Amino acid sequence: MDSKKSLLLLALVAMLSLTGSDCSLVISSGGGSSDRDKNKDPDAGIGIQSGQFIDAPVSGIRYVSGPVTGVTGNRGEFQYPAGETVRFFIGDIALGKAVRGKAIITPLDLVPDGSLDTPAVINIARLLQSLDAKPGDGRITIPPGVQADAVHSNNSLTTAIRYLDFGDETAFVNAAAELIAVLTAGYPFTAVLVDADSAQRHLTESLGNAGIVLP
Repeated sequence: MDSKKSLLLLALVAMLSLTGSDCSLVISSGGGSSDRDKNKDPDAGIGIQSGQFIDAPVSGIRYVSGPVTGVTGNRGEFQYPAGETVRFFIGDIALGKAVRGKAIITPLDLVPDGSLDTPAVINIARLLQSLDAKPGDGRITIPPGVQADAVHSNNSLTTAIRYLDFGDETAFVNAAAELIAVLTAGYPFTAVLVDADSAQRHLTESLGNAGIVLP
């Protein structure tokens, strides 16, 4: 009986030794604790890049890029994970399409094949310039209150936001005029919708100041 117990014990030791070897191989091939830490934190190891949104630097617009969200700073700064797209908003108003993150993004980037002659590009610039709370200081400032009010749940703006179309001149003018009247009611001056020619000149000058060479 004792000899049987001894043989059984030896067999168990041999099995544990083999199993231990297999486990160490799996852990080694899995990359160890650093990989486990990355699995716990899905953002670990993401390279965060910085960019700037310009039609003059635009401060106060919301941006979303993958897991990164925020509001542009005084120089139009935003952040994005390398390789991700970025989208910009005023409240619930999307400013054009998502664009791959890069050092400088302008209204031209937010419209497919956008140029200074593209109506949707100019209309995005018109809205931004018209909502500037501090005109003449070399940047465009969108106050937090504008972000908070420019939402679908704001009954006075639901229709305007729904029908705002940067690519349709008539629809844009009608909706933008209403948006500006409501959103700038607290400004210390009367804001009006900037005309297309003025917006184009402003955008052209801003791009030149940023060193962007247009074809």
